Amino acid sequence: MDQNGSRRLSIRVLERRDLEEVRLLHNEDSTLSRLTDIRHVSESEQEAWFQSISTSRTSRRYVARLRETGELVGIFRIDRIDSVNRNALVGADVVPKFRRQGYAKEMFEYFFAYLFQQWGLHRLGLVTLETNETAIALYKKLGFVEEGREREAIFRDGEFRDLIAMSLLAREWAGPRQ
Repeated sequence: MDQNGSRRLSIRVLERRDLEEVRLLHNEDSTLSRLTDIRHVSESEQEAWFQSISTSRTSRRYVARLRETGELVGIFRIDRIDSVNRNALVGADVVPKFRRQGYAKEMFEYFFAYLFQQWGLHRLGLVTLETNETAIALYKKLGFVEEGREREAIFRDGEFRDLIAMSLLAREWAGPRQ
């Protein structure tokens, strides 16, 4: 199996064979409720999206699977890749049965090393709903700093919610140095 990843996870670029599992994760209610776009995705929409993302110069998708079983644990997103200014937006979704087991942390730590050391990025940003308290706690633990809010930018459960913007700079990252 691919050696990229962490002790428990194998991480690789998203491939066509992953599409149905990734689509089902996206369409799962507890995942959708935390995303900015809450529309369910059909198989044909997923295929069109895959064609687009596969050739994009500004977005990449990766899957994380258990090394032992090959089960899908989650997906990692890199968007708005800006090689001139050396920054990107990141995010992850974890399959419900694998949440709260440290897998998101492992994915982020793997990608910090990859994006800061290999790609030479300077800044990683993300946005999350103010109600996503578990994710916010993780992001803070990983070193992300809140930069601001888009007030009442997202409508969920009959209410408008803030979208919180956070970032991590390469010099703030406490990971391994080469």
